Amino acid sequence: MNIRPLSTLPEFEQCMALQREGFGWSEADLMPVRFFVVTHHVGGLVLGAYEGEKMIGFLSSIPGNRNDLPYWHSHMLAVSQVYRNKGVGTRLKFAQREFAIKRGIRLIEWTFDPLEARNAYFNFQKLGVIVRRYYPNLYGETTGVQGGLPSDRIVAEWWLDRTREPIAGDVRRVKIHPDIQMLKKLDIHSARSLQQRVAEEFQKNLNDRFYAAGFSHTPESSEYLFIQGASGAYSPG
Repeated sequence: MNIRPLSTLPEFEQCMALQREGFGWSEADLMPVRFFVVTHHVGGLVLGAYEGEKMIGFLSSIPGNRNDLPYWHSHMLAVSQVYRNKGVGTRLKFAQREFAIKRGIRLIEWTFDPLEARNAYFNFQKLGVIVRRYYPNLYGETTGVQGGLPSDRIVAEWWLDRTREPIAGDVRRVKIHPDIQMLKKLDIHSARSLQQRVAEEFQKNLNDRFYAAGFSHTPESSEYLFIQGASGAYSPG
């Protein structure tokens, strides 16, 4: 597998095809080619993963600034269905990390659905993120895998030069269903109730200055682990 930055219109058109395949979105929800063009030209990064000449995944990052700290917002990652669960996403994220460090970026953020257990496991266990923000229905109504639920999102913070504190002391837990997509198909009302409970528990913990620092996932059970001290979530690396 080869991973490299993308910069041409034909490459960005391949990103469009992977969006259609990977997310099941309507055309209105897809990021257009011009989005990737602008990302490339304003200091962001678009990476493509290739198997031979075939693009099998991509990742896009756009520049941001909060409290005078420059960072990247990792806006989108898509992998061809044939290559799911084969480490493509992991390779793309760590390539993103390398490019960020070379450009002086020390923080990468992105949003994800708090009900998606596999994404949460990857973000916490493979990358070492923390979560200190919860946004109800951030993007409004969307198509595809959202499945009719509000687009609630949490923000992953990936500090590239710091070490996450160990989970210890007073630990709070927020349980979710291990397969939200299956639950939506079986009982959408239960999925909505789950989302409401998770939102309430997340926001209470965050208001109490607890932050999400870990995630436990098995086929039978999945839960977020919260610990105290949101302002000191990372120690110097």
